[in-house]
Order: sequence, then C-alpha cells, then structure tokens
Amino acid sequence: MLTYVPPAEREVSVVPSQKPWLLVLLCVLWLLPGLVGHDPWKPAELETAAVVKRFVQDGYWVLPRFADVAYLEFAPLYYWSAAVLAWPLSRLGMDIHDAGRLATGLWMALAMWGIGLAGRELYGRRQGRVAVVVLIGSVGLVIWGHQLAPQVLLVAAFSWHAFALAHSTRRPVLAGLALGLAWLVLLLGASWAEFLLALASALLLPIFKPWRRAVFLAAFVTALVVSLPIAAVWALWLHQFSTAAFDAWWRFDALGPFGGFAHLRWFHRFGFLIATVPWFTWPALPLAIWGIWANRRQWREPGIALPALMAGLTLVWLACAGEVRDYSLLPLLVPLALLATASIDALQRGAAAALNWFGMMTFGIGALVLWLAWFALHTGMPPQLLQRIEALNPDHVPSVAVPGLIFAAILSVVWWGVLARKRPLGRLAVTNWACGVTLFWGVLIGLWQPWLDETKSYREVATGLAAAWGERSGCLDVSSTPQAMVVSLDYFTELKLRRYDGRPCRWQLHQGLALPDESVLWQGARRGDDARERFYLLAK
Repeated sequence: MLTYVPPAEREVSVVPSQKPWLLVLLCVLWLLPGLVGHDPWKPAELETAAVVKRFVQDGYWVLPRFADVAYLEFAPLYYWSAAVLAWPLSRLGMDIHDAGRLATGLWMALAMWGIGLAGRELYGRRQGRVAVVVLIGSVGLVIWGHQLAPQVLLVAAFSWHAFALAHSTRRPVLAGLALGLAWLVLLLGASWAEFLLALASALLLPIFKPWRRAVFLAAFVTALVVSLPIAAVWALWLHQFSTAAFDAWWRFDALGPFGGFAHLRWFHRFGFLIATVPWFTWPALPLAIWGIWANRRQWREPGIALPALMAGLTLVWLACAGEVRDYSLLPLLVPLALLATASIDALQRGAAAALNWFGMMTFGIGALVLWLAWFALHTGMPPQLLQRIEALNPDHVPSVAVPGLIFAAILSVVWWGVLARKRPLGRLAVTNWACGVTLFWGVLIGLWQPWLDETKSYREVATGLAAAWGERSGCLDVSSTPQAMVVSLDYFTELKLRRYDGRPCRWQLHQGLALPDESVLWQGARRGDDARERFYLLAK
C-alpha cells in the first residue's frame, strides 16, 4: 500500500540489510569516468567550454558568449558554476574544460541526492536508493550526466522539485526553500519553459487531498518569493549590460524549446518522441508503467499522484514544444524513476528475471567487445577486427593509457562480484542494470578515451590553422563555417573571429573542397573525417 503516513510512523519494509556505502561507491564509479582527461566533444561541450573560457578570461559573467556572438540557449547558471571551478584550477595547470566539467559531477551528485530523498519521502526507508539506481541506469542519462553542458541542471532541479513537493505537507518552510531553489536553478540555468512546467505541476497538486492544505500554500508562496526576485536580478543585469542581447533572449530564447515571447514555436516534427522516449528512458519507462498499474487503486496517494502528475505534464509539454532534442527528455527521467520505485519489490518474477538477464547479457557482451577491439588495436589480432577499427580512424597511433586500463580492469572484475550478490529479484534487476551501464561506460572511457578524443575533438584542426596563420594580422571570416569549428577556434586559439559582424575580413575559412582556381593557404580536418568535413583558408 502507498497510503501516506508521516515518516516517524512508517514501518520498515522487509528488505535485506544493505550497506549504504555500496550505493555511494556505485554512484562514484558512475560519475568519475569521462569527467576529466579529454577535449570538449561535439555536440554540446564545445559551446560550453568557449563560454566558460570567456568568463574566466574576460570577467564579464552576465552574458554567455563565444567569438563575437551571444549564446543564450541556456541561462548562465551552469557556466557560472563551471567558471567558479575553472578559475582557480586553471591557474594550477588544469585545462579549463576539465576543471569546468567537474561542475557536471557536482550537479549530478546533487541530482542523485535529491531523488534519493524524494524516494525516501514518498515510499519510506531504503526506497530512495532504488530511485537513485533507476535514475543512473537510464540509458539517456549516461552521456548528458558526464558532458560539459548545462543540460545536467534539468535533472538536479527536477529531482529537488519532486523532493520539495513531497515534503511540502510536513515542513512547509524547508520545503518552500528547497522548491524555490529548484525553481531558481531552472530560471537561471535553463529557461522559463522548464520553470513553467515545474510551476504547473505544483499548481495542479491540490487536486489531490494530501496537498489541499494551508501548509502547502505556505510552501508554494515561499518558493515564489525565493525564486522570482533573484531570477529577475540576472534579467535586469543583462538588460543593463546589453539591451540588444536582452531583447534577443526575450524574443527568441527565453522559452527554450518553445522559442521566445515574441516568436513562439509549437509542435515539433511528428515521430521524434515515439522514436526517442523508449530508448532514452529505458528501463525507467516500463518499470514506471508497471508501478502505475500495480498501484492503480492508490492513484490518489502521494507516491503515485505526484510522480504521475509530473510525468504526464512533462509528456504534454514535450509534445507541444516546437523544438525538442534528446536532452529535452531529461526532466522526464525523474518522475519515471520515482514511479519505478513504487513497486520494484512487487515486480513479477518473470519480468524481473528477464530484465536482469537482458542487462547482464547486453552490457557483459558490450564490455567484452570493447576489450576485444582494444586488444585487436594494440596487438593486431584478429586482423579482420583491426581493419574495421582502423577504417574509422586510420591515422590513430595506438597508445596505452595505463590509469584508464587499470580502471577498466578493476571495474570489470568488480562487476562480476556484484552479479553474485543476493537481494530481492526486483532490486537485483535494476541494480545489475545500473552496474552494467557503469561497466560499459567505464570500460569505454577507460580504454577508448584517447581514440574518441581524436575523432570528436577539433583541437588539432584549430591549432593547425593557428600555426599556419602565423603572424598575419586582421580578422578571420567564419560566417560560412559550421558552429562547431567556430567555437573550437575561439576556445583553442586566440584568432580574431568575425561571424555576424558586418565588417569585412581578408581571410576566410570554408568547409568542403576548394575550387581549382582558389589559392588555398591551409587545409585540414579531424582524423577520420571525409572530404566534406575538411576546412581550408583563403585570402580574398
């Protein structure tokens, strides 16, 4: 039963004793791989690294920007947090992108903490850890939980949003402060669209009896008092700093996937959600559906009502948005993980065994393939596999990253030990799945990070162009260059770039193949890229 009672009166569920430090260890092993040791990668890290570099070097923190343009797709909170870490660490010799990426680890740790507290509040002791395990086991979170990118704020904010709403009927002031801070993260780190989604879920909660109380109203008002005035400070600061930038943000970017207040965008292309939601939210989605069905008679109770309302509103919000990408689904993971927690111990034996077996086979075979491919790359055996790998990056020179090799080996051994632990079958399935995700990601980064760095980083191209530029003066016209290359030049070099500035530049950078009559001063590309991904420098 999910009948709500205060935590002090709840009975301890019959679950075998589990050591909390093992959950902490799993979270650390999930978090660490990929946070440091590689260049900014496409598609999201390049812009963030360039913005953070501008903050660290220029000292103007109100307007996110790179090259000669503003970058207002997200509000600046994540860039501020990354710059706060990067400013001192870069002076100690750490790369700005590595230092800034540590902010992602901190925000993800906050997200795990928040959803763990929300699960404990809604379902009782020892249930919060299930919510954490389901969250980090979600396939779509693996990349975005390790990227130098502001999207991670969405997971942290909605995790604490869920906790605050669950807590609001008992301690309104504390819940109101937590709720206000979660909303402030959305206003200062994402857009008004995500804030309005969170606000709508809070406004509709009084439909259910547990929130139809004066204490919830007190928490709601406290949250508004905390979030809105502080968020307005940045908007006023931006307006004072650059009226043009503020107008552009307000008109085109303030509502995120819905555009801006002057140019609303509705209803993206059909089929995106159908194709993306199942794999991005796996296995949280099927477990959440089972949680709703198994507790359908308690649908008015907090453990079902709150996350189901959040999930339903998020799906409607996504369906109506004018522009969505895979990271737009990140707010959906939080309520799905909570719904999955609702009945994980009552999961049917056949379904739990199937999920457990599927996870062990998928990630076990995946990790084995990564090890075999790495062995082939460094020993030449088998030659057929080596040829396939070299075709993807023919210029790669194999080198062994000893710390990564040791980490991958230890993780592989630990994974086998985890599989042998005994626990209820439902918890066994989700824990083994999360451990499998951690294994695959850890082995991928530990063994293949140098290889991935060569195929995803523009460092060599940017520094090669800077070396060919030499002592030339003037600006470089990059108006016809893809944004990824523009951002890389801004981050890795000190070239004076012109993109939207109307002033002419003698030097121009283009992508593709040069015409026969053009005088090419330099050309280059990332390793493994074809002719269409090549860049060349012209003098006009």
